[in-house]
Amino acid sequence: MIAPPALQGWRLQQAQDDATELSRLRLPGVATQDRIAHEIDLAVTAGDLSLAESFLALAAERGTAVAPDRIARIEALKANALARAVSDFGHGFVAGERESDAAFAGALVGDISGFGDLRDLAREGSRLAAGETIDETVLVLAAVGLAISAATWVSLGGGLPARGGVSAVKAASKAKLLSPVLTANLGRMAAGAIDRPALSASFGAAARLDLAAAKATAGGIVRPAALARFTALGQDAGSLYARTGQRGLRQVLAVAEDAGDIGRAAKLAAAKPSTARAVLKLLGRSALVLGALGLQAAGFMLALLAYALAIAMAAQRFGWWLGRLGRTSRARESVSSA
Repeated sequence: MIAPPALQGWRLQQAQDDATELSRLRLPGVATQDRIAHEIDLAVTAGDLSLAESFLALAAERGTAVAPDRIARIEALKANALARAVSDFGHGFVAGERESDAAFAGALVGDISGFGDLRDLAREGSRLAAGETIDETVLVLAAVGLAISAATWVSLGGGLPARGGVSAVKAASKAKLLSPVLTANLGRMAAGAIDRPALSASFGAAARLDLAAAKATAGGIVRPAALARFTALGQDAGSLYARTGQRGLRQVLAVAEDAGDIGRAAKLAAAKPSTARAVLKLLGRSALVLGALGLQAAGFMLALLAYALAIAMAAQRFGWWLGRLGRTSRARESVSSA
């Protein structure tokens, strides 16, 4: 009763910094045939092709059979994907909608130019001037986006992954799709990141829709250390998006609690690109961090050590008893011979 969970706990403790190994250890009790079939049905009903395919890949990896009718439904969903993608791209470019991967790609074309961030910067600036509460996270992400946009053009696209990641995180933040803990953590990061004088200068450029001036001053809005942290966040988010798509990124943002969780999810997606979404759907944040199970695992390991110590002490006492029994028998034999 004690040894198996204690050994599993020890393995989990050893894998706590490796999301790929951590998820591998936790999957067997969760990725059952019935659960995979249920999740495929839900993904197809929601029109989430990438998640359905991810569960199909996970089933193949684990040797789990999938009913032919489910495979047929996935193929039918795939057949309609191209026409839907063309429509979504145009809608994303015009309206900034980012619900699907194609829509996000269209919106990203607009954001790379900087006008999407300029719009958000102007909006938050008008709220600040009116004495209203501003969203500091959106404000900082817009400023970081403008700064990365300028660098992206200079580097001929070198900053594109981070640019896309920042845009996606900002969109999720505006849509209230971040987890409450991640929202609070990013808010604290943003609160200490803003340089107020540079912010005032950039608001003026944003109000005039002067993109060149806004880009020139955007880098000064966010203090250098915070700019580096938000850029790294964008890089991880962009890497995750490249491997799991927009819905996969949002899936992570809904359970992540800090920027480190997004980095760990990016590493998991890099190691398991075809099954990462299915793994994250089944395990949630426990695919990324050891969490509260660490205390439970430690308890099992201590219990196992206690049992081992008790057995050792019992064996020692049994040995002493045998020794005393042997000495008593020899003494009796000596008395009888005398």
